[in-house]
Amino acid sequence: MDRLRRHALQRDFHDLYRRLPYRAVALLVPFLVLAVHVSVMALTLSPQDFAAMLGLMAAYMLPPAGKETVIPIGIALGIPWWYMALSIVMIDVETGLFMALNFDVAYRIPFLGPLLADLTKTTKQFLEYHRWLAGLWFFAIVLMVSVPFFGSGGVRGSIAGKLLGMSTLLTFLAILAGALIGCFGIALGSDALLTHLCTNGALPAEISGLVCGGV
Repeated sequence: MDRLRRHALQRDFHDLYRRLPYRAVALLVPFLVLAVHVSVMALTLSPQDFAAMLGLMAAYMLPPAGKETVIPIGIALGIPWWYMALSIVMIDVETGLFMALNFDVAYRIPFLGPLLADLTKTTKQFLEYHRWLAGLWFFAIVLMVSVPFFGSGGVRGSIAGKLLGMSTLLTFLAILAGALIGCFGIALGSDALLTHLCTNGALPAEISGLVCGGV
């Protein structure tokens, strides 16, 4: 019995050692992308806009805020529409990349694991309730990530991809496509609406003074 247990431990250690390089890369890559993302923002935004962007990114990560909330707010604060859209796209990319590469260990992380378990349960129920959506396979993830009504981002998109049996690469590509479509669509619409309201003087004076300076 001791010999069998020792053999099992040796096998587990060997498997862990063999997977270590992949695991290290899988954990590091999303955080390196995030570090580059934040560094570029720090270099290209004013200190005030940089602080506002960090706050909006944090708000996007926490429910109930979504693309349809943080992107218009950022544009109203004076951040260019394309910059705001691209920054939120990157959040979906970073979270989707982390989940896609580390799906097997993410559920073991303290505090995060139970949240992911609950999100997996609700995502499974969502797909079962919307069977027509599940039938779209790749495009189901694109739709879930791009349409604010479905309340999904990189994390939930990754979970849905796994539930639908999609590969890591296809799941990530679907998240990227959905994020680009959703974020840039919302940003363009928000910028056009804000320009229309400011041009026609449809906003109260105190609000117009805050959000229409660059329009």
